[in-house]
Amino acid sequence: MARPVIGISTGVLPFPYGAVPEYPLNYVPHDYVQAVLAAGGLPIALSMYDPAIDPEGVAAQLALCDGLLLSGGNADVDPSTYDEPRRPELGITTPDRDAHELALLAEARRRGIPVLGICRGIQVVNVAYGGTLYQDLPSQFGQTQNHVQTSHRSEPHHEVAVAEGSRLSAMVGGRVGVTSFHHQAVKDVGEGLAVVARADDGLVEAVEATDHPWLLAVQWHPEMSHVADVPSHEVFAAFVAACR
Repeated sequence: MARPVIGISTGVLPFPYGAVPEYPLNYVPHDYVQAVLAAGGLPIALSMYDPAIDPEGVAAQLALCDGLLLSGGNADVDPSTYDEPRRPELGITTPDRDAHELALLAEARRRGIPVLGICRGIQVVNVAYGGTLYQDLPSQFGQTQNHVQTSHRSEPHHEVAVAEGSRLSAMVGGRVGVTSFHHQAVKDVGEGLAVVARADDGLVEAVEATDHPWLLAVQWHPEMSHVADVPSHEVFAAFVAACR
């Protein structure tokens, strides 16, 4: 049986390139590629661009794919996507990436193919379903738990409680240690999404769609810990299996 093709959303990262101090590179962290490969999928990077330039291109990109992985990244989701003003604590934003990923998700929903969102990916999913985000957890959420770890990216930073009977619980059980690198998160949950995991401080850590055959989004980074952590690998294994 042919391996399912997993399209991974990408971002743009300024990078020193010879004499050019900030040459923009289209990128996806290699951990995502390795995690998809380890789960039996064939990863392809979906080059980011403003879909207004080529409205038909997003459908053509996803026509190559059996599943969509909305990846994390270094840019915040712009609050204009959920009709809120910018707060001073907001980081850099990339509106073209927001538009591209929202268009990819809309097409994936139309096609009914499996979707996995990770970190920034859960935020894009929530916005697409009409939800809102905390633009900055320290200034808005009053958290008792630090969601930006300083330990190695593969080491669990805190635990989350997973809802019994959810698709996620079948993968990871009722409580799982997770890696965490984010200062934005789900605030108002979008209509059509069910919260299936929370951190001990109450923050939303995972959602599943009620109107889609297979859509899971998590706030943590299973791609960073998939090599040694069985639950992290199981997230990707279940996703790739659904894409078959």
